[in-house]
Amino acid sequence: MSLRNAVELSHYCVKMVVRPDDTVIDATCGNGHDTLFLARLVPEGRVLAFDISPLAINNTAARLEEHGVSERVELFQEDFRNLRDYVKSPVAAIMFNLGYLPGASRETATKAEHSRQAVERAVKLVRPGGVVTVVCYRGHQGGPEETSEIFAVTAGLSQKEFKVLKIDFLNQVNNPPLLVAVYRLEGDRA
Repeated sequence: MSLRNAVELSHYCVKMVVRPDDTVIDATCGNGHDTLFLARLVPEGRVLAFDISPLAINNTAARLEEHGVSERVELFQEDFRNLRDYVKSPVAAIMFNLGYLPGASRETATKAEHSRQAVERAVKLVRPGGVVTVVCYRGHQGGPEETSEIFAVTAGLSQKEFKVLKIDFLNQVNNPPLLVAVYRLEGDRA
């Protein structure tokens, strides 16, 4: 697996903790790339995939159908702040890929305060040993504020319960995306 960008790094972080029978979440399914990645990781489990955009839901459904994994994915046209309404037990991983839907209007994009609320809620839904990944895009309008909100909420998590990583590409131009990975600790490790 190559680690050329924040999305590939998020996949690596998730792959390290997910088991074939786990339940996982794509909080921002977009065009379905992360959803497909998760569906392939859990052949005996299930994926819950969310997006507020009907276009994103349709694009994801088409991608999953094309690859023959639709049966293990439930798609929800829903605000990612409402994940807990759909999750009945702790999950292994939750992935966020913030910003706007590639190929669509940039007017429909994640918002700083909404993303903060969604991540605050998501970390409570992950099982011990699980991970929440957040790919932040600083280069679009509202991106720097959104990234700051994600830093604020994740930096404030208890180190007795969580380990938080920020992975950035220091020598790339044009504000490359960065990754925040939040690992929920098992037991009393700190």
